[in-house]
Amino acid sequence: MRRVPAAAIPVFAAVMGSVSVFVPGTNAAHIAYLIGFTVVVASAWYGLRHIAGPSAPAYRLVAIALTLWLAGDILYDVHDRIAGPLGDVTPSDLLWLSGYPFLVVAMIRMVRLRAPGRLRDGMLDAAAMTTVVAWLFWQFLILPAAENQDLSLAMFVGALYPFGDVMFFAATAILVFAPGRTRGPARYLVSALTLTLIGDISISLLPVLFPDLSRSGQADRFDGLLLLANSLLAAAIVHRNAAKVAEPDNTAAQRLHPARVVFLGIALVVQPTVTGLHSFDTLVSRVSLFVSIALLTTFILMRFVFVVREQERIKGALAHQAEHDPLTGLANRAALHAQLELALLRAAELGPVVFYLDLNGFKQVNDRYGHAAGDLILVEFAHRLTATIRPADTAARLGGDEFVVLATELGGEADILGHRLRRLAEEPVLWNGEAVHFGVSVGHAAWSTVEHPNPHSLLGAADAAMYAEKTARRQAA
Repeated sequence: MRRVPAAAIPVFAAVMGSVSVFVPGTNAAHIAYLIGFTVVVASAWYGLRHIAGPSAPAYRLVAIALTLWLAGDILYDVHDRIAGPLGDVTPSDLLWLSGYPFLVVAMIRMVRLRAPGRLRDGMLDAAAMTTVVAWLFWQFLILPAAENQDLSLAMFVGALYPFGDVMFFAATAILVFAPGRTRGPARYLVSALTLTLIGDISISLLPVLFPDLSRSGQADRFDGLLLLANSLLAAAIVHRNAAKVAEPDNTAAQRLHPARVVFLGIALVVQPTVTGLHSFDTLVSRVSLFVSIALLTTFILMRFVFVVREQERIKGALAHQAEHDPLTGLANRAALHAQLELALLRAAELGPVVFYLDLNGFKQVNDRYGHAAGDLILVEFAHRLTATIRPADTAARLGGDEFVVLATELGGEADILGHRLRRLAEEPVLWNGEAVHFGVSVGHAAWSTVEHPNPHSLLGAADAAMYAEKTARRQAA
């Protein structure tokens, strides 16, 4: 079956919703809205047939949310025609409100698929912004309504809609702040959530700011905006790259988007600004202000602590990488030279002794079994080397199959340590069930036996002694 072009759905919705903009409150506007919304929902369910993989359940939740909202509209019309004008609370409110959590859960599931294991920072940034937005809704929409009327079901249900808008904002923030690129379908989703948030806020504020316009039915103009927003959700489902929105993306994992800095800055500025311009006369308003500030501070501090710890971890990893061989974890050439210079500076009666080790038969192992087998021998030999030397000694890999041990305060035990190092290659290494044999040649040089000792001369003397042993071994064979 052919796909419905994604862009065609919002275009169709804009045409049908324009009737509500130009002739709000009329039967024509209402019929056009319902037809448009029905087509949008049908398109969403049709688009689901083309989506496979882990993103399908998340998109299904989006389609369910759209269906619940359409069912609420249809149920409201049925009740209105059968029972006449309805009160402030209707069964449709349950359907309308039920769509919010479905959509938010869908967004979270998509982001978890797109950035597995990397949601912490984005979630904290979203939580910080959502805290401020939730407090603004509470302070200027929910709390005034609660203070001006007695507690009732209508007041409770009315307060749930701003809470749903906060959930919308949280879902949008999570999508924007999550690592990875915002692909085509994600742009539709962000645009849909943003338009829905604008429409819901406008509908909520209209009775407060312009009561005359609200009574004259001008709020129905926003039906076209909400229809367009819902059509963008459906467009994301039918988009040809819909399944890719949940594919893991590591390209922008370490990049801080400027929008995150701007939004966090706004979050930090809003509350002090509003506090300075607005008086908080009631105990509830003061408690809500304190709670929101405490939450915002907690999220910002957690974000700061995680950033600092991550920087410390990265610096530690870079420092370790700069001084250690990536394959074996032993010290590298630069770290060995630094340790040698330090040992020579501290040299007293018993100075440093350098042991130079070179594996025998290593090239043959690589040629016969492959480089993976050779790497296994290098790693295993490094483990044996580390377990054999003293804690104060240094083991290093210079590259290839060449290793060095730097020992200090060794005295007359150099020959004993050299013998132990030669025995490290007695046991073969198992590779795919086969015993792989290799050997090692060892030469050593003490600082006291080298004229003008320095790192280069010590290593050169030990290397020459090792090469002499290797040559004698070949001649004996």
